[in-house]
Amino acid sequence: MPKKIIELKTKQTTDCVDKIKKAKSFLIFEYFGLDVKKMTKMRTKMHEKNASITIIKNNILNRALSEMKLENLPEMVGPNAIMFCNDDEIIGFKTLYDVMKDNKTVKYKFGYLENKIITNEQLPMIASIPGREGLYSMVLSCLLGPIKKLLYGLKAIKK
Repeated sequence: MPKKIIELKTKQTTDCVDKIKKAKSFLIFEYFGLDVKKMTKMRTKMHEKNASITIIKNNILNRALSEMKLENLPEMVGPNAIMFCNDDEIIGFKTLYDVMKDNKTVKYKFGYLENKIITNEQLPMIASIPGREGLYSMVLSCLLGPIKKLLYGLKAIKK
């Protein structure tokens, strides 16, 4: 193999490792059956949430995962893509789960969240967790509840 190609593949592997290290979570899926329109829609949605989707060769992906010392992973075969989530850790899992409901040919391989491998069986559970904004609103409503009751009580005493 020519030296240029080896250097290119090494650079691609290093770039993939860097993206994995920077991401709060990532997931790998087989995108077989997604047409350009659906893939573009999914990419646009991910870019709005500061996440990205990269289609990567299996050999480079396997090298990057082995450099990350991730073990007991399924073999990467078929047309795979990797989704990097930089801000909201859950958004990638939610988006892919929604896409998988509509397209039975899209297959989730595995994900990585908080230093743990997320399996296919755990995907629906992770996808059902509210996003960051949803969690913030839940916390705020819990904090505002007692304050509202106090204000209503004071208002009732005043009357």
